[in-house]
Amino acid sequence: MKKDDSRANIWVYNQLREQIETLVLKPGTELNLTELSESLGVSRSPLRDALLRLERDSLVDIFPQKGTRVSYLDISDIRQERFMRMNLELGALKSFMDLELNDLAKEAYVTRLKSLLLKQKAALISGSYIDFLKADDEMHATFYSQLGYERVYAVLFSHTGNERRIRLLSSLAGNIANDIETQHEAIIDAIARGAKEEALELDRDHLNKIEDEYPMLIELFPQYFSN
Repeated sequence: MKKDDSRANIWVYNQLREQIETLVLKPGTELNLTELSESLGVSRSPLRDALLRLERDSLVDIFPQKGTRVSYLDISDIRQERFMRMNLELGALKSFMDLELNDLAKEAYVTRLKSLLLKQKAALISGSYIDFLKADDEMHATFYSQLGYERVYAVLFSHTGNERRIRLLSSLAGNIANDIETQHEAIIDAIARGAKEEALELDRDHLNKIEDEYPMLIELFPQYFSN
């Protein structure tokens, strides 16, 4: 595969990040640069650059002269990422609810939200929790896109990889994904009715819910968490 250095660096970073966030590369996995170079079809230069970026994202740990591994999940890191997501998202949702949309624009937006909810349901039926997570992200991203704040969401997305990993674990555990779907339905209904405070409260509860799940997730997946 021939790419200029800049494009190759971005491509390798995106490939590895997605594999880490979707738990294809699980927490604690030792990363062999030779094997990664061969599997991705790139030289070591873009691979090293990608790993340095992933280290800054707290998704890999690099030990000089020793090796590189996928970072274990750390509740402290996750709480910081969720703090950022919570405050940015509630701010975006509040600003969106303050917009004076005409009935046609509002109906179009609610229809889009409902279509994304259908994507989530389809993912649950097929048992694809990764597709469910992506549809979940897509739905929450609309709060930003409706405001023209795509750059804000891009920054948020790039700094919440650990939060995304634990959300996938949460979906894999029992009926939690079904609970998320029900919460989304309630949020969309409140948005459709223009009930701003209700929508904000529902979204706040939705985003906070995983805090109560940490002990259960650590018990179910102890091998993925730092001591």
